[in-house]
Amino acid sequence: MKPARTDSKITLTRTGLHISDDLSFEEWQSMAARFGAAMSSAAFVIGDWLVYGEDHFRGQQRLPGFEDDSIPSHRVSSEIYNEALRLTGLDRSTLITYAYVARRVPSSLRNEQLSWEHHKAVAKLDEEEQKRWLQIALDEADAELAAVPTRRLRKSITAGRLLTQEEMTLDPADRGRLNHIPFLNRLNAWWSQMKENGWLKRATRQQKETLVRDLSMVTRIIQELEN
Repeated sequence: MKPARTDSKITLTRTGLHISDDLSFEEWQSMAARFGAAMSSAAFVIGDWLVYGEDHFRGQQRLPGFEDDSIPSHRVSSEIYNEALRLTGLDRSTLITYAYVARRVPSSLRNEQLSWEHHKAVAKLDEEEQKRWLQIALDEADAELAAVPTRRLRKSITAGRLLTQEEMTLDPADRGRLNHIPFLNRLNAWWSQMKENGWLKRATRQQKETLVRDLSMVTRIIQELEN
């Protein structure tokens, strides 16, 4: 069935949807997919637009203060933001976030099955880690959710592993009790960061031996549990 045409009956403005003629149920229904696609893509579209403006027009268009070449190339300059504020009406913090995610997460890694918030959650990672975590978000989807919730994804990235549902929702009766999970998560996140920063390649033998000695308590705990 061909999608119903409603263009002549509706007008979209900054204040809402204006319907000038009666819609059939099929016409009304067909609008949902268009709205959904527009909403889900808007953040990336605006972010890409801002990044393009920064890469192509800074130093060419003479907006006020645009001649300042000291602005890092990986950031959208304040002059571009000022122009975007005027043209879009969006607030500065929203534009900054859209541009950051658009620049950090390349089009080749973006997944239509995941929300913009999922991509925002991985934006701070390198491309290989972005790809891995976005795939995890899809692979771990359950019957009720299209993907791993973004809150769980963010906390999992910090922990360095996918947290279980139990770890995300602690029993109220356990609150206030000493729990090993937060400590393990922090340890795993610390080690992941050490590896990402290249510590293993830079560390001397003495530094590695010192770290092994410091971590021997973990081995001791495991041995005591196994006895």
